[in-house]
Amino acid sequence: QEEDTMRTAQIATAKQSPTKVFDTPADVVAADIPDEEQAKILKNWEDEAHQLQAAADENMTGGEPSRLGEVRRAIAKLKNAGKI
Repeated sequence: QEEDTMRTAQIATAKQSPTKVFDTPADVVAADIPDEEQAKILKNWEDEAHQLQAAADENMTGGEPSRLGEVRRAIAKLKNAGKI
């Protein structure tokens, strides 16, 4: 029961800020969480990566790399597996 509550909290955190819970987009795909939650987390990560890329294009970042390509590959992996 306590483990389920912690897992639910981690999923909620990941949906808001994926990098607080997962190191890479591939980690989201590998996680033992429902497919629809994986999709939501990756979509949020994709949105963040777009924002980071736009900021980088305007020289407004602190040098952190965009993970847009990784996120798109992770989303494609879920789609190809028929999970989303």
